[in-house]
Amino acid sequence: MPCEKLKMSRQDVKHFESLFQQMQPRLFAFCCKYVEDKEQARDFVQDCFISLWENYGSVASSFESYLFTSVRNRCLSYIRSRKVHAEYEEAVLLRIREIEIHPEMPEPLTDLYLKELNEIIAHSVEKLPEKCREIFRMSRYRGLKNQEIADRLHISVRTVEAQIYNALKILKEDLKDYLPVSLIFFLLFSK
Repeated sequence: MPCEKLKMSRQDVKHFESLFQQMQPRLFAFCCKYVEDKEQARDFVQDCFISLWENYGSVASSFESYLFTSVRNRCLSYIRSRKVHAEYEEAVLLRIREIEIHPEMPEPLTDLYLKELNEIIAHSVEKLPEKCREIFRMSRYRGLKNQEIADRLHISVRTVEAQIYNALKILKEDLKDYLPVSLIFFLLFSK
C-alpha cells in the first residue's frame, strides 16, 4: 500500500486529507487565473497533490507553500508550452501560405514535410475499419460524390456520410499530436 511504502502514519494521512479539503478549492481558483481550461486546472491541482503525497516526508517548506509553488510552476510550464506550440503552428501556416503562393519553387524541406505528412495520413487511413476505409478512399482519393459511392456500394447516402464522418473523426484523433499536420490534412481533404 502507498501509506506503508511512504511510512505515513494515520495522523499524516488524516492531515493530508484535511489539507486536500482545505487547499483544493483555493489552489483551483489560483490555477484558473493562469489556465482558462478548467479541466486542465483541475488536473494540475490534482497532479500537485499527488506530488505532495509522493514527497510528503521530504517537503522542506510548508505544505501550503509547496502546493502553491507547484501549481504556479505547472501553470507557467503550460503557458510556455502553449506559446511554443502556437509559434510552431504559426510558422507551419506561414510555410503553407508560401507554398500556395509559389508552388513552382521546389524546396527539399517542403518535399520531405509533404512526404512525412503523406506517410502519417496513409498509416492512419490503414487503421480505419475496412468499410470505413473503402468509403473514405472513394470519397477523398478518387473524388467520388457521396451519391456515387452509395450507388456503387449499394448503400444509402446517409451511411456514406456517417462513414466519412467517422473516418474524419478517427483521423483527427490519430493526428491530434500533429496539430499543424492535421490542420493541413483537413484543409486539403475537407469538402
